[in-house]
Amino acid sequence: MYKIMIVDDEDEVREGVKRLTNWERCGFELVGDFSNGRDALEAVERLHPDVVITDINMPYMDGLELTELISGMYRELKIVILTGYEDFEYAKQAIKLKVNEYLLKPINLQEFTDFLCKMKRELDEEQARMEDMSALRQRLHESFPLLRERFLDKLVNVPITLHDIEERFRYFQLKLEGPAYLTMLFDLEGAGEQPGTIASGTKELLRFAMFNIAQEIIQEEHDGIVFQTRDDKVAALLGGSVEDTAIKAQKLAAHVGQAVQKYLKRDVSIGIGRVYPALTEVCTSYQEACSALDYRFLLGSGRVISIQDVEFGKRFSPSNYYEFEKKLMAALKTAKAAQAAAILDEWFAELKQSGATASSCYGYLHRVMAAFINVIAQAGFDDSELLGEDPFSRIPPLKNVDQMKGWLEEMCRSVIAFLSDRRTNVNNTQLQDAITYIHEHYNDPELSLNQVCQHVFLSLSYFSSLFKQQTGDTFVEYLTRVRLDKAKQLLASTQLKTYDIAERVGYSDPQYFSVIFKRNTGRTPKEYKAMMKENSSP
Repeated sequence: MYKIMIVDDEDEVREGVKRLTNWERCGFELVGDFSNGRDALEAVERLHPDVVITDINMPYMDGLELTELISGMYRELKIVILTGYEDFEYAKQAIKLKVNEYLLKPINLQEFTDFLCKMKRELDEEQARMEDMSALRQRLHESFPLLRERFLDKLVNVPITLHDIEERFRYFQLKLEGPAYLTMLFDLEGAGEQPGTIASGTKELLRFAMFNIAQEIIQEEHDGIVFQTRDDKVAALLGGSVEDTAIKAQKLAAHVGQAVQKYLKRDVSIGIGRVYPALTEVCTSYQEACSALDYRFLLGSGRVISIQDVEFGKRFSPSNYYEFEKKLMAALKTAKAAQAAAILDEWFAELKQSGATASSCYGYLHRVMAAFINVIAQAGFDDSELLGEDPFSRIPPLKNVDQMKGWLEEMCRSVIAFLSDRRTNVNNTQLQDAITYIHEHYNDPELSLNQVCQHVFLSLSYFSSLFKQQTGDTFVEYLTRVRLDKAKQLLASTQLKTYDIAERVGYSDPQYFSVIFKRNTGRTPKEYKAMMKENSSP
């Protein structure tokens, strides 16, 4: 059963369609009907419909603006424009916004029923295509050449000259527009479990299905390059302007995550590296995307994690450490003290069994100390705050392997505590700065989430999660509460008219202000003012 919403400011149209349509027989569940675009947009975020049928001319927010916002946020959602003959020019404009269909008023019940049945068949076909694992199995063997995959995997793991890259791009018919480049990495969560909707699915097919979705969204629609990595993940290379590439990566990551959740019923964790000005540096961006994925154990899986959100300051190029060092640094980044201790136990056991010389052991400790310094620097902090001006001077006094192991365990705990404390301070400072900015600009009708994120230099997804975690409210809920608290103060202490108060607290439309005020307080502004006046009377 698919979910459907109706948006029309004519009550008789909505009521007629609701009452006369046999929704269940057409394969739909009517989850809501709304009289304006603003209420409908809020409901879309909450109800997650598959289809939205909307009129064009409505108060507060018309159907074209609603369509543009919805199609920007929910790529898979079907939008149908409902319009009269006199608005046909608007309908043609709506088609440019990738509207799926349009219906002309007045609505004929039989035509509307036929339309719903047609829409259900289209939705069924889309679902069937994504769930047809036998077809995906065939594409798994035929769709991508092995040599192309090997080259792309080498490109993100080993430094290659620009001449070689350009030569290989021509050979494999690859194209990536510059002048800036960025890497994304996708890892499907729970791929080893039996999916509820695809009884015969395997881990390989599920991962290939994710690859297929990412390829369609990023490669076919946005000219990126998508490929499967040797460790069962999916990587994507993006190119574009310096200003737009990081923003585009966030939007595409969200679209892929939504599509994977819809069709595969699985979460996907997504790491995003920094933007670099040369193709030869995509390997650095890829290593940063890998590091970003390490933070899911700290921040939670099924998220979009940008390295810029979790590691502050200039990042150094990654070094080629031994495998144990890579695991140890990942444990430090994700604040896993027990895991770090286990890695050290295993490594020192191997050292003892191998009969390593004292000089080689001291050499290993110097490498690990350099790795500690690198991790702290990558996170944007001063290593001398924890390690002092000459951290390597701590190594010579250690006289045996057991002393080395104990010292490293203590160092790991200290680095974890240091990074956790500094990251908390940075996040708290940025969050407090955002709250102060909201309180200083709440009276600006144009104040937006994007504006606040730009002020505190955080991405939309990371800021939204951090703000909700710390305040308990979404950005819109918090801003509405601030505005209404100020409105209550003005209603209780001044003789200002409702339209003056609406303007002073950031609402350019007095009628919409009254609607929001009553929805949140249970009273209109006029009723609230009268109540406060009555309560203050002797």
